[in-house]
Amino acid sequence: MSELTKAGLSPLVQEAAPLRRKIAASIRAAVQTGALAPGMRLVEKDLCENLNVSRTSLREALRELEAEGLVESGVRGLVVARITQAEARNIYAVRAALEGLVAAQFAEVAQDTDRMALDKVVASLAHAYEENDFAAILSEKDRFYEILCLGAKNAVVLDLLTRLNSRINRLRSLSRSHPARGADSLREIRAIADAMNARDPERAKAAAVHHVERAAEAALSSQPD
Repeated sequence: MSELTKAGLSPLVQEAAPLRRKIAASIRAAVQTGALAPGMRLVEKDLCENLNVSRTSLREALRELEAEGLVESGVRGLVVARITQAEARNIYAVRAALEGLVAAQFAEVAQDTDRMALDKVVASLAHAYEENDFAAILSEKDRFYEILCLGAKNAVVLDLLTRLNSRINRLRSLSRSHPARGADSLREIRAIADAMNARDPERAKAAAVHHVERAAEAALSSQPD
């Protein structure tokens, strides 16, 4: 079994939706969960065989991933991109500012339906943590921040976080090496939700910033210089 097969890259069913998007999603997931490690060379022939796609479609997908900063040019072609300590610190600094802002806004303007959606996704996230399902954790966290931004009526922050999302999830995979981080992360997210549901913008902002700062500590301590 090849490394690509072990990483979960298997033949795709070619449907009407753009194949490029499906290829990119498959490789993106493998990178974000750490199945494809930083620095790993992406050999077109092997990827085409594992995904059962053409080189033309693969190259289109790889260009998309390169634009996201997930893959980069190496000496012998494209490789899974590395995130430096400096880049990681900047990503977390931006996250803290953006997430603190929308947490405060959600506390102020969110409707009851937004709060119900928030409670539901927090419950789903808790279940994902209980099952130790990292792919589900990433998916539910993405949904949490989507609900947060929509409830805050701030599509600008949603767009910015979406652009950062691939690299944010890469960094989340690093913090998995800390055994207690999962429980701490869930506790911090519940604190954000409690403050927002209490309509306390200052406490919500502080809780959101604290969560990002703790996540940064965990990820950066596992990140090579």
